[in-house]
Amino acid sequence: MSENNAIALVDCNNFFVSCERAVNAKLKERPVVVLSNNDGCIISRSDEVKQMGVQMAQPLFQVRELLEAHNTAIISCNHALYHSFADRILNILINEVGESSVELYSIDEAFLDAGPPDKLKLFGTHIRDRILKETNIPVSVGITETKTLAKVANHLAKKSAKTKGVLDLYHSPYTDVALKRTEIGDVWGVGRRSAVKLKERGINTAFELKLADPEKIRGYLNVFGARTVLELNGIKCLPLETTERDNKSIAHTRTFGKALSSREEIRNAVFFFTTRAMEKMRWNGLATRSVSVFLQTDRHRPDPYYYSNACSYRSIYHSDVTSEIYRWVASCFEQAYRPGLKYRRAGIVLHELAPAKTISIRLYDQADFERWSRLNRSIDELNLRYGRDVIRPAILHDKGGWQSQSTHRSNDANHNVERERLGLGKTFSRSVRFL
Repeated sequence: MSENNAIALVDCNNFFVSCERAVNAKLKERPVVVLSNNDGCIISRSDEVKQMGVQMAQPLFQVRELLEAHNTAIISCNHALYHSFADRILNILINEVGESSVELYSIDEAFLDAGPPDKLKLFGTHIRDRILKETNIPVSVGITETKTLAKVANHLAKKSAKTKGVLDLYHSPYTDVALKRTEIGDVWGVGRRSAVKLKERGINTAFELKLADPEKIRGYLNVFGARTVLELNGIKCLPLETTERDNKSIAHTRTFGKALSSREEIRNAVFFFTTRAMEKMRWNGLATRSVSVFLQTDRHRPDPYYYSNACSYRSIYHSDVTSEIYRWVASCFEQAYRPGLKYRRAGIVLHELAPAKTISIRLYDQADFERWSRLNRSIDELNLRYGRDVIRPAILHDKGGWQSQSTHRSNDANHNVERERLGLGKTFSRSVRFL
């Protein structure tokens, strides 16, 4: 992008809550919270809930009575639904500015190259209105010279009713006013510990950080702290990352719905997680040569004691064949598993990923490997078309006590978003994340 081009940050408001309200209009009349896996903590809150004083990541049991007293809708998370909305919003942004001008920063926010500083307010308003019209998801847009300032502008656009969700601070005389209203802990890139260090040195707001000497801040924090100072002064140090980054690893981990001691049940959970990770790997055209399996008991309720272990296997050759990788995973599981313990969490990580088209040829059985690889990709295509695990290995079971608790579903129809909706009409030019 050009040095003079503006950067816009588009951020969905209370994204998970907004998705639930988009498919259930009755929720717009009530306060809403969305819960994490196993219904443990609050991960998204409507504005009404924020006004009650409920904090992000607060355990549900601490505020259940308060929420129920205000007739709050308590909903289990539905990541398939949220990803389907995120895909729709991303497609709108790409349609507006082009794929080379969009950096997807997280599931609910993206940086845009907004182009020359001409009619930026109109540009932000158009983006906001189109997303609301086509998805029913409200967004806020902050526009300015750098990413860090865009974060500040977006934060104020969410809070100020006067902005109506769009704030243009590109070379604005009000930028310093905005920075003075921004606490140092709310500055993008300043973590909790860094904020404490800066406050000890009398830097309490974003404006005071802007006036600081970058080299001194680098001494207090690191080079990223110095870049933040320059970004607050309107100097671009963090370019848009619009090129697809290669995956270094793929992980699939879960906390079980309840503590498990059955070896077969835990082993089945690990194979299920492996299947999901391999599915994503193959859709992105990758192969792996190293896997890791980890198991953990409940650190808060050790019975009889806390145990955590991870084991890895590294092959000579890369592979994307389910049966072969299952053997690697089974070996790791046997090393990590200890009988007599109640496990609460498990996971699988695929390491050393490489494009499947570039992996080295095997000295033996290359023809068999290619045949099995084609078969697995065909199975993925069929499962994508007709539903998850229509065809699956006999060893794989999708039911068990390891499944996350979801006792607060909004409704089953919205929780069972068909997988084909995630891939319909896509060329998979960007990384595909199946759940």
